[in-house]
Amino acid sequence: MRHVVFAVAALLATTTANAQELSPVRAISVTGQAERKIVPDEAHLQVNLNAQEMKLADAKKAHDAKLNKLIAIARGAGIPENKLRTDSSNTQPIYTYESNPTTGQSTRLFKGYRVQTNVDVTITDTTKLADLMDQITGAGFEQGANTEWGNLLNLYYTISNPDAIRDDIMIEAIANAKSKALRMATAAGAELARVHQIIENGTPQFARYPMPMMAMAKGGIAMDAAESVAPPAGEQQLNATVTVVYELK
Repeated sequence: MRHVVFAVAALLATTTANAQELSPVRAISVTGQAERKIVPDEAHLQVNLNAQEMKLADAKKAHDAKLNKLIAIARGAGIPENKLRTDSSNTQPIYTYESNPTTGQSTRLFKGYRVQTNVDVTITDTTKLADLMDQITGAGFEQGANTEWGNLLNLYYTISNPDAIRDDIMIEAIANAKSKALRMATAAGAELARVHQIIENGTPQFARYPMPMMAMAKGGIAMDAAESVAPPAGEQQLNATVTVVYELK
């Protein structure tokens, strides 16, 4: 009999708990927003180093000489080697196709090997940017390169501490939501209780817009770079949106 009493008591407790879970929650749902304009404080130069020669060993030697020269330029500007990152690197044979006007058939012609590396240089002191750009564009990296293989130099700006800024903006969005909820609850004659749910609707994203600074010139002649002038970083507007559900009492 005792076991039956315990079983009934357990069933009643479970039923009561389930009923509490199924009962509607008096709540208010609000959307909070925050925005902030940020000026990027970190510059990145993407340098395209490539060399093309008939022999693979010669192409690699020419490419490596350019890479070592870039490292020396960066070192001379006070940029440590850990601020140089390889974005991509590849080695491939190069072919062209020529059509015979008489037969109309195409013939594949081997034009040598190309060794290419795209190096990303991070500049935390942007006052050095213009001078560094001048040195890179005047270093002769386009000599012996495939002039159709993209820009010699691209520039883009980023934020050095994006996570901290994202956190701050999300906190502002949540505070904005709470302020709305308080006003709405007061107007309805209620009070806020605990937070029931927080949904992140939009995470602040930092844009990255590469700006081509100098295309490789044809005929091995470098194009003129903007002397000692670096394009401004400009402002980025970051937005965050959250939905917060508060229980009411």
